[in-house]
Amino acid sequence: MFENLLFQERASDQLVSMIKNRTIPPALLFAGPEGAGKFTAALEFARVCSCERSGQWNCACPQCVRHRSLSHPDLMLFGPRSSPQEIAVTSEYFSSNPGVSSYYAFVRAIRKLLRRFDTTLWIGEESKLSKAASAIESIEEMLEEISMLTAKKKNDSLKPITQKAVEAAASLEAMVPDGIPVFMVRNMAAWASLAPASAQKTIIIQNADAANESARNAMLKILEEPPAKVHFVLTSSRRAALIATILSRSRLISFNARTEEESREIVSRLFKMRDDFASLQEFFQKRSAYPAEKARADAELFFGALIAEAMARDSALSGEVAEDLARRASSSRVSAAQALTTIAEETSSFGAKSAKFADSLYVFIRASTRLLASVALDPTSSAALVAHIDRVSAKLRELGVQYKVLNRSPELLLEAFANVLGVRNESSL
Repeated sequence: MFENLLFQERASDQLVSMIKNRTIPPALLFAGPEGAGKFTAALEFARVCSCERSGQWNCACPQCVRHRSLSHPDLMLFGPRSSPQEIAVTSEYFSSNPGVSSYYAFVRAIRKLLRRFDTTLWIGEESKLSKAASAIESIEEMLEEISMLTAKKKNDSLKPITQKAVEAAASLEAMVPDGIPVFMVRNMAAWASLAPASAQKTIIIQNADAANESARNAMLKILEEPPAKVHFVLTSSRRAALIATILSRSRLISFNARTEEESREIVSRLFKMRDDFASLQEFFQKRSAYPAEKARADAELFFGALIAEAMARDSALSGEVAEDLARRASSSRVSAAQALTTIAEETSSFGAKSAKFADSLYVFIRASTRLLASVALDPTSSAALVAHIDRVSAKLRELGVQYKVLNRSPELLLEAFANVLGVRNESSL
């Protein structure tokens, strides 16, 4: 059991003991830093609990076969994704080392994304799901073709179709909800009350701390009266962000931060890759077409320029963090419009011209949101500046909604966003 959960012996021992002694509580909370293996453990927990035999990773029972490919009907998972770059990484591994192990790694990486679009989760929100339907259908067809080519060992034909699947997945990635919508929690609760297809159901809520107040209350309601034959597994890298009532109803399983050496050993064993990185999170980020650190730097330049122009118009706007951003942007001699043009060029028009950048607007918005939060939380920020940042943040959230729901052009949305804040676009976007 839990052979694929590396360097987390304490967590593994706790889970094995619960399973063998049949003392599994209705809800578990897997808490620990990013890259600690919480999601891996959650998926393995679901498989072992459904296993008809001894729970070994290579078990050939029907339950394990379906769990390994993440196609089991008694598994539900949702919540913000932590490592979307896993698809590209496993694609590289599969293309360079085609075989059973690399095939399963790639398929599982894709399925981790597809399972978030299970129709059961989107009941009542079919209009939102319809945007993703064509991409899902296309990916499913490509997975079938990849399976056939792998079985026939037609390795020369694998790379093109695998790359197409990666690009299709990138376009789908941008449609994953940023947080945990209350409608998904309610649909999950309704699904949990139905009888399982096999022995029991497992519901995995990744990054459960991302739930808003409505979703938290709906989640708490089902945890207070959990249906029989259902296990809930919540994962979080921010345990303190979870409300006390949810914490009190979940058995804590702590995951330790992996060392640099352990992280490199995991990458070497799982993906046959060697690189210079300090953590698994850094390893995955380095393989993103638009890395988080690049998005952060772009956001600093773009919003630094916006803040500089706002401060020039209103002397009541002040604060050390904001002034530092404005000063750095001014020293670069780049306007907000020019910064936007550069970002669009580097991301192939935010994915419009290249599918590998399909999630770049989402990555940029997330980096921008965190940057604006740091300005608002700065104790030296004036009340006028905090109010201004709140307005900017609200417009940024609206931009994200229009992109995800209304399928608007990301370039035009950002152009309109800058114009609303008083910046006239100098580019020809």
